[in-house]
Amino acid sequence: MTQSRIEVFCELLKSQPDDVMIWYGLASEYTKLADWALAIEALNNVIRINPSYTAAYQMLGSALMSQGQVKEACDIWRQGIEVANQTGAWKAKQHMEGLLAANSSTNSGFCSH
Repeated sequence: MTQSRIEVFCELLKSQPDDVMIWYGLASEYTKLADWALAIEALNNVIRINPSYTAAYQMLGSALMSQGQVKEACDIWRQGIEVANQTGAWKAKQHMEGLLAANSSTNSGFCSH
């Protein structure tokens, strides 16, 4: 089922390459498959198209963390927190703050500074 959804999203992108919801849906499908490289690429497109899309920062940080890119993940979550402050997305802000806190306590302070 996931593969066919990926094919649908990819087909939609041919005619709507700047549709943030299609890119986000594609990223979600790649995340389900743990295809982190493609999820990261799709999420970077979400943020390129709509830099205020806080959920993309959350998911991108998690995908980067899954790839072992700890510094990059923490940096993305921090950027997402800044965006959430600007947009009033308090729930997303709380979630990313929690991710930063969890990763600074469990990974020898990787996300703290």
